[in-house]
Amino acid sequence: MIFGKELKKIMWGIPYLLFVAVVTVALYSQGVFHFGDEKILHPEPGGTYGTKNEEIPELIMPAALQSLYAEFQENLYRTYPFGLLKKITLNEQEQTRIAEILSQITGINTNEFQGKKETSYSNNEFSIQIVGNGGLQAEDDGSFTISMDDPAIEDATTEDFPDLTVREDLSYAEFKALMQKADDILGGGSEYAAESLIGFGTVPVTYEEALDRYELMRTRDRVTGGYARLFSDYAVAMALSVLPVFLAVIMGMKDRSADMSALIYTRKAASAKIVFARYLALVTAVMLPVILLSYISNVSVWDMYPGMGIDYFAPLKYDLCYIMPSAMIAIAVGMCLTELTNTPIAIAVQGLWWFIDINAGMRSVSASYALLRLAPRHNAGTQSYFRTQDFIDNFPRLLANRLLFAGLSLLLVIATVFIFSAKRKGKINGNHRLKKTLAGLRNRKNQSQA
Repeated sequence: MIFGKELKKIMWGIPYLLFVAVVTVALYSQGVFHFGDEKILHPEPGGTYGTKNEEIPELIMPAALQSLYAEFQENLYRTYPFGLLKKITLNEQEQTRIAEILSQITGINTNEFQGKKETSYSNNEFSIQIVGNGGLQAEDDGSFTISMDDPAIEDATTEDFPDLTVREDLSYAEFKALMQKADDILGGGSEYAAESLIGFGTVPVTYEEALDRYELMRTRDRVTGGYARLFSDYAVAMALSVLPVFLAVIMGMKDRSADMSALIYTRKAASAKIVFARYLALVTAVMLPVILLSYISNVSVWDMYPGMGIDYFAPLKYDLCYIMPSAMIAIAVGMCLTELTNTPIAIAVQGLWWFIDINAGMRSVSASYALLRLAPRHNAGTQSYFRTQDFIDNFPRLLANRLLFAGLSLLLVIATVFIFSAKRKGKINGNHRLKKTLAGLRNRKNQSQA
C-alpha cells in the first residue's frame, strides 16, 4: 500500500522524467545503443588483432625512461590526478630530483643531465631566459637581438642522450621504485606510478590469443554478456552512481516544502515500514528505465550472431548485480542525509564522492575492481572489447565490492529509520544540531573578532 503510493508519487513527477532523460542522454553519448556496429568476428590467421598491455620489464623500462627524459627536457610533465590532463612544470629543486632519478637509472652523472647553462636578460618591463652561453644582445632601445650561430641554441631542442639506456645491473623492482619516486614528485597521477607502468608494455595480440578471446566471448559470455557488461560499465560511471541521489533528496525535501511532515509522522505505520517503502520505491523507479535501456542496447546485437547460444537474461543479470548496488548507495545517502539535516547536502556529498571515484585508478585493471570503488570500471586496462578474462580473474573482487555497497546502503537506510523514528517522537528536530553547530561557530568567530 505505502510502496505503491510512494512509487506513484516518484514516477508521476517532473524530476523523475528529467532523471530518465538525463540517464538516456548520458548513455547515448557513450554509444551504448550502437553496439550493432561492433560485431565480434572470428579471427582469421595472418590478420591483426589489436594490442594489449603486459608487464614485460624489457619493454617497459626503456620506454618509460625515454618518456621521463623527454618530459624532463621540456620540464613539462603530463599527469592525470583526477582523470583530467594536468601539465606540471617543476621548480629547479624538483628538476634536480628528477635528474637524480634519471642518473640512478642510467648511471650517467646528474650534472650531465643539467649541463645546459641558462642565460637570462631583463629590463624594467620584462625578462627573457634562453638556453646557451650567449647569442642574446640587449640594445639601447630595450629591444633584443638573438644570434643563431650559437651551437648551444641550435641544439637546445635536440636530445642530449639519444641512446639513453637503463643500467644493466638495475633490477625491475628498483626501476619501479625510482619511477614511483618520480610520480610522487609530480604529485601522483602520472604514467610513472608503479601500477601504471604496464601502460608502457604494449604488445600485439597473437592469433592464438585472439582465438581464445573469441571462444570466451562465445562460451562464457554467450555473446550478450560482454555487451551487457560494457553497458553496465558506462551506466554506473556516467549516471547511476550519482543521479539517483537527486531523486532521493527531492522526494525528502518535497515532503517538507509541502508541509507533509506532520502527516507522515502521524501515520500509524511503523517507521521502518515507511522508510523502507520509500527506499524500495526509489530503487524500483530508478532501475526500471535502466533495465529497459539495457535491453534496447542489447537487442541490437541479437541478429548478428545466428546459431549461437545467446544469453537473453544477461542484461537483467548485470543490471541487478553490477549496476543496482551503486544506485542503492546513492539513494541511501540521499535519504539519510536529507532526513538528518533537512537540507540537500547529500547532493554535494554524493557528487564529490562520485567525482573522486570516477577519476581514480583508471590506469590499471586492479584499481578498476578495487573493493571501495563506488563505480567499478570494466572499460579500462588491458585492450580488449569484452575483456572476458579480466572479468573472470577479477570477479571475486567485483562480487565483494557489490555486496559491500549493498550492505552499506542497507545500514544507511536503517540509520534513516532511527532518525525518522526519533523525529516522530519529537526527540530531534531536523537540522537543529546543524544549526546549533553553525551558530556556535559564528559566536566563536564574533568573540575572536571582539
